[in-house]
Amino acid sequence: MKLLNATCFSFFIVLTIVVSACGTLKNIDKPLLNKNKVVVQAENSEINKDEFYGLIGQTPNKRLLGVWRFKLWANQLSTKGKERKFKNWMSRSFGESPVFFDTQITQKSIRQMEIYLNKTGHFNSKVWYESIAKRKKLNLIYHIKPTKPYKIKSYNYQISDSQLYESISRISTSSLIIEGDNYNAFIIDDERDRITDSLKNIGYYNFDKEYIYFEIDSAFNSNSLDITLIVKDLRVQDTLDPEQTITIPHKHYYINNIYINPDFALTNADQIDLDTLAISVQEDTSNPHLNIYHFLHKDELQIKPKVITQSILISTERLYSLESVKQTYRRLADLKVFRYTNIQFATIVGENNSVNNLLDCYINMERSKVQSYTVEAEGTNSGGDLGLGGNIVYANKNFFKGAELFQVRIKGALEVQKMNPSTTNQTNDKFLFFNTLETGIEVSLNFPRFLIPIKQERFPKDLKPTTTVNTGINYQQRPKYRRYITNVSFGYNWSQNSNIQHILFPVEINSVKVYPTTEFEKILEPVTNERLKNQYTDHLISALKYSFIFNNQELNKLKNFIYFRANFETSGFLLKGANMLFGIAENDDGYNTLFNIRYAQYVRADLDFRYYDVQSKENRLVIRGMLGVGIPYGNSVDIPFEKGFYAGGANGMRGWRIRSLGPGSSDNDDSFSQVDRIGDLQLEANIEYRFPIHSFVKGAVYMDMGNVWLLKENDFFPRGHFQLKRFFSEIAFDAGFGLRFDFNFFIFRIDTAIRLRDPSLEKSHRWVPFKTGINKMAVNFGIGYPF
Repeated sequence: MKLLNATCFSFFIVLTIVVSACGTLKNIDKPLLNKNKVVVQAENSEINKDEFYGLIGQTPNKRLLGVWRFKLWANQLSTKGKERKFKNWMSRSFGESPVFFDTQITQKSIRQMEIYLNKTGHFNSKVWYESIAKRKKLNLIYHIKPTKPYKIKSYNYQISDSQLYESISRISTSSLIIEGDNYNAFIIDDERDRITDSLKNIGYYNFDKEYIYFEIDSAFNSNSLDITLIVKDLRVQDTLDPEQTITIPHKHYYINNIYINPDFALTNADQIDLDTLAISVQEDTSNPHLNIYHFLHKDELQIKPKVITQSILISTERLYSLESVKQTYRRLADLKVFRYTNIQFATIVGENNSVNNLLDCYINMERSKVQSYTVEAEGTNSGGDLGLGGNIVYANKNFFKGAELFQVRIKGALEVQKMNPSTTNQTNDKFLFFNTLETGIEVSLNFPRFLIPIKQERFPKDLKPTTTVNTGINYQQRPKYRRYITNVSFGYNWSQNSNIQHILFPVEINSVKVYPTTEFEKILEPVTNERLKNQYTDHLISALKYSFIFNNQELNKLKNFIYFRANFETSGFLLKGANMLFGIAENDDGYNTLFNIRYAQYVRADLDFRYYDVQSKENRLVIRGMLGVGIPYGNSVDIPFEKGFYAGGANGMRGWRIRSLGPGSSDNDDSFSQVDRIGDLQLEANIEYRFPIHSFVKGAVYMDMGNVWLLKENDFFPRGHFQLKRFFSEIAFDAGFGLRFDFNFFIFRIDTAIRLRDPSLEKSHRWVPFKTGINKMAVNFGIGYPF
């Protein structure tokens, strides 16, 4: 580790020398655009000058970490000194042409700013630029002097169709155009889209935004505008005189019949010889209305019809709704058994070729392959121990003909676990240079519905419920012990809306059988710390778990969002109740058991809050805070090791190795390497700025702060328990830089961090000198983002 730290420190020194040496680009003889700046010359202006930076046609060459124009340096490298293949490769692969000041592009940028100002109500505003040149570099300052914005005096409708007028009036409460606001052409365009979508959700199948336009009447003396919404009538061919067109009111359309073809094939789209099976399904318990679905089929249906109907939100005899169509697409895609879905509507033609206000709906679905076999290879990182792993996976997407996903996963992994040369309790079992073996099998069955003895029609269709049954056994061989882990779980997952998700596992049983080596047993024998001993003894967890998740991220939109997750878990309550009910006695040690294994009793909860400030497609600031607490009771002295809280590693407090920080301000001298520092309480906060470097290489700078504590005093960890009067002085700080290699299908991450404040040190010396921090620099490897 010291060698690695020295290497990293040397790398930063070399980088500094290179940047200094290459900072001046001597081969550039024209002014290089150095910086753009926007200045708004107005008091109390509502204008957001950040909006104008996106209208500037020229942006300076990018800087690495805001300091070094690496891409420009790489571009110029091939022009200096003797020609070298490496220089040419650097220029081709990483180079970026210098951005020189261009008057024409600057004038075009000014015109774009003037257009933007006009569209936001600041008509006839003035925009000009100022250039400041110094040492072949040029700074551009765009000056904006906005006029007084025009206000919306009134907003009215001019709609000849009384029914359409009433429909638009009903949705006016969510209008984006508000009297008294500044005029904004962008908001007017958004209002037109909003009205169009809203009308399509209440039956106006043929309505299009081209039927809507706005008339603007301005009073220049008062800086006010009158806006009138006008909706054109529908123009159709005259049935009596086909060469003429007539105008008619826009129609509400109702769904007539729904035809479903679950065995549709693009290569054979002929539906003439198909049989029809009609299925009637009550809409919900509060509504007696029956939806009738017509299934088209040639052979026996390979998927149960009611599984499909539960995913269809389009209803017969109801108004057409665009949102229901979109949700139906998403729900059918969630079933995983269809690789292609197409929903079409056809108007019903009446007498004299007249069009009724009825639509027939046709849902065609092409099934994907039911069974699959895959072989997966992966790199593993268990607490900083790197290794290789592989999986063989069998999947059946329609196990009981109800879109159930059945999976069998056979796993295997080899890792290199860090060893302490001062201890001799490890075995010598090795394969090549790997000293840790893990293998196992997992079986899972996922149902796209609630698996309970209640008709699915009683639940709203938009819940998107799933039921999951899992079981598995895992064998681990490590230098200190062998361990068998058996698990069984049964749970539900459903969505309250597009932002809120619930996960409930009423049954989750984990059994751990541990076989320490003889040498390691001798080390554990004199240890008085029960928490440490319990890590390597048999135990059983019978838990109930619930999770609440809120996430308002909108994919493919550059919009700030919040992620929040709350987890609650309790174990052993029902087992203890059964022991008391049936009078089952405790064992000789005074504990209750199941299958001769002592079971755990505890309550555990944690909160995880994240705020994502999305500044651009690849630049974002992430702020995270978390709080967790676990309380043992009854049959447990401490919470199980795997349910405890820890700090350090790749996903939090990255200036420390995993499970090496805390608890509290207890000593951390690494004198006993077998001790994993686990707490009952955790507080942590993180801030991370993410940015692009080149192509698939991304970067991040971050700071972490937090620690873990025990809830009661422990002789093995003096000053490890939580005390309100001193906990703030026991908060650890670290800061670092990370690289993320984004390969689309996965992200490989390297984070380096130095300690800024170490609570294990004396209270007056907890702020860590820079040199000491460099010597103890931590390097963590991870897969995916930390949060």
